[in-house]
Amino acid sequence: MQMNMNKLFRNKVGNWLLGLLVVTLVLPFIASYFDWSTLTKVTFVYFFLNGGFALAFGYAIRKRGFRFYYVFVQPLVFALLSNWLFSLVNDTYGYYLAFLYLVLTFFTYLANTSDDPDENELPVDGGYRDI
Repeated sequence: MQMNMNKLFRNKVGNWLLGLLVVTLVLPFIASYFDWSTLTKVTFVYFFLNGGFALAFGYAIRKRGFRFYYVFVQPLVFALLSNWLFSLVNDTYGYYLAFLYLVLTFFTYLANTSDDPDENELPVDGGYRDI
């Protein structure tokens, strides 16, 4: 067990998953505990913090070579734990926010093409003129 945990934290997946638990469970719990207004919770916690984490997490999945299925982790944790099990988020928009996190994570996972092998190839649209 300890060897698996060391392996998780060695390639930084564990750090991202720990951050994911903080953003998707701890922050909604704190917002509910201190009885923040719905507007503050939605704009600050759910859009800015969770949405920013979704963007950063999608970039990290692509850049560090994590498995593809990590794209689905944040929306699932948010929808199942924060929204369904613990009811920290209102049902009317909790699942829509989970879908938003999936879209944001998937967007940044696909948007980073700087390390693709075909990035610096010549375009074929104009044809080959100097051959």
